[in-house]
Amino acid sequence: MSQENRAAKGYIYPAVVTTAGIALWLAATASFFVETAWREQLAVLALLPLAVVTGLFPNSIPLPSSLKLPQEKMTFTLSDALVLLIACKFGFAACVFVAGVEGLTSSRRAVRRLSSNLYSFGMMSLAAAAAALTLWLVLRYGFAESFNTSPAFPSIAIGALAASIVHISVNTALVAVLFAARLGNPVMRSWRENLLVAAPLFLPTSAAASLMYIALQYNALMMIAIGAPILVAIHFGHRQYRDSLHEKIALIESAQQERIHLMEKAHRETIEALAVTINAKDEVTHEHVMRVQIYAAGVARLLGCSDAEIEALKAGALLHDIGKIAVPDYIINKPGKLTAAEFEKMKVHTLVGAQILGRVAFPYPVVPVVRHHHERWDGLGYPDALAGEEIPLTARILSVVDCFDAVREDRQYRKAMTREEALDFIMSGSGTMYDPRVVGTFITHLPEFEAEILAHRGHPAPNYGITPAEELSEAARIVRPAAGLAESNATEKLENANFSLKELRGLYELAQGLNSTRGYDSLVAFVEKLSEIVPFDSCALTLLDSASTDHVVAHAGGKHAEKLRGRRIATGEGVTGWVLANRQPFCNTDPKLDFPPQLAEHFADYRTLAAFPIIKGTEMYGALTLYSSQLTEYSTAHRRLLEEAVGLIAATLSTGADTATLAARPPIPTTILLESELNM
Repeated sequence: MSQENRAAKGYIYPAVVTTAGIALWLAATASFFVETAWREQLAVLALLPLAVVTGLFPNSIPLPSSLKLPQEKMTFTLSDALVLLIACKFGFAACVFVAGVEGLTSSRRAVRRLSSNLYSFGMMSLAAAAAALTLWLVLRYGFAESFNTSPAFPSIAIGALAASIVHISVNTALVAVLFAARLGNPVMRSWRENLLVAAPLFLPTSAAASLMYIALQYNALMMIAIGAPILVAIHFGHRQYRDSLHEKIALIESAQQERIHLMEKAHRETIEALAVTINAKDEVTHEHVMRVQIYAAGVARLLGCSDAEIEALKAGALLHDIGKIAVPDYIINKPGKLTAAEFEKMKVHTLVGAQILGRVAFPYPVVPVVRHHHERWDGLGYPDALAGEEIPLTARILSVVDCFDAVREDRQYRKAMTREEALDFIMSGSGTMYDPRVVGTFITHLPEFEAEILAHRGHPAPNYGITPAEELSEAARIVRPAAGLAESNATEKLENANFSLKELRGLYELAQGLNSTRGYDSLVAFVEKLSEIVPFDSCALTLLDSASTDHVVAHAGGKHAEKLRGRRIATGEGVTGWVLANRQPFCNTDPKLDFPPQLAEHFADYRTLAAFPIIKGTEMYGALTLYSSQLTEYSTAHRRLLEEAVGLIAATLSTGADTATLAARPPIPTTILLESELNM
């Protein structure tokens, strides 16, 4: 049912019940005062204040929690027994007259809202009419021989019981239909649950009405003497029942809260476990996650997202790249552009992430965020090529805010942008990559989000389960597989390994230079001879420092050699670090990606680089990296020569040269300046 239809029914239904009840009450009241003997009228009017007074001591119990009505309750008064008594003694019209008045007065005491008061007035009139009619039918057709005389106690008891059952059924049915009209609850389930809760409170009133009826045959004092203790006993029984229900509900709510707490704890631990998995593949900073969560939650609130969607965005800010566990490390950490085949493998992370998180019963819709955060507004994204409003709003929000924050951090394949550059980048993608409404909202309110981020500084930030990965012990490093280690080539052989006469002469002289020198001098000779066969402006020979986990540039040549020599490089840091970590060459990317910011400024005009691992067999010795400001790329011929050259230096180092000694050797006094050779 639509929200509009539900709201319409929520207003129409109470109006119908109220109108019908008031019309019935007016008709019954007119009949009572016109057709009833004045003595009976006086008797009923004398009982009316008693019914009103007993209605001032209600007992309220909460409705079943399955109805999703935490603010609603059902109220019972002892006046129901008096209403049944009046039905037994004075008939239909008197019963409806008293029930309507009592319903209005008790409602006014509980709620000072005229619409609710009139609805209670009408509802109680209809329920009393149904009960009085049932009593008349039971006496008329069940006990016909005593119908025109004073009915005996058994007939009154049975009739009152039947009337009480009808009274409670009609009462709860009217309440159930009201809830169904307003809130969309199932009518029959609501009615059954109301009936089960109300029956223990309604049914004793039929017995009380029967006993008071018998006592009233004698006189009013006898009725009060017998009825008062019974009504007091029923009142305290109602209270005991109410208290037991409250205690039961409190226990149920406590159990539910404990269950919710355990579920939240399980989800939090699941998220942290997945975050550890992400960090093992693609390092994520706590600050990046926090900023993206603040951006995403702020934009989501402004665009009217629900609390569940906001929670999904917060989780998605951390987990959206969980699928990268299916992407090879060399692609994730590649310090340059991806090939078409590599990008196809990278795209799969959205599907794998959605599949992983789909196995966890998150209480908020995080899977659409993860699956669709790389969709584009123009339909050219992946994995499903959704366009425009087809893309979930949460995914559209995350794609904007995550990109804005990510481009302001250094990555393997590019340097960080400034705030202004990042804003220009986001705005340039508005209407093509990104939802224009999301972009506009984000940029408009960015100062507010940045102020919130600034307020978090200086306070302990959650680590989201992201902790440094535990490293292998030295004992573990020397363990070999039971079947032994396979031989492997450190680099792939390039095709067409035929060299020109000049290239062969250059390689021969390079080998001769290495054979005629030892120790640190062999590194100097290698760089000097290498410049004659492969062009470069700067060159760095990086060797493993066995005294630490870092590598160190043992020798450098060409421009800025003094700035390169002695530089320490961690595994995975920059292009050279990537080559050392993956044991694969990497060529033709922005040389600035290989340097920290303070060093990169000296290589601002450099255009390309080539980096090769120095490996012999399974042993890694270091890496050779060439930088050029003249070449746009290192050709296949250059790479073939470099592959042979690193093979020669690897063979030299494998003969027993102590790389730790070479790495620690102080720089030579004079800088070797080598001219680039562009035409070979």
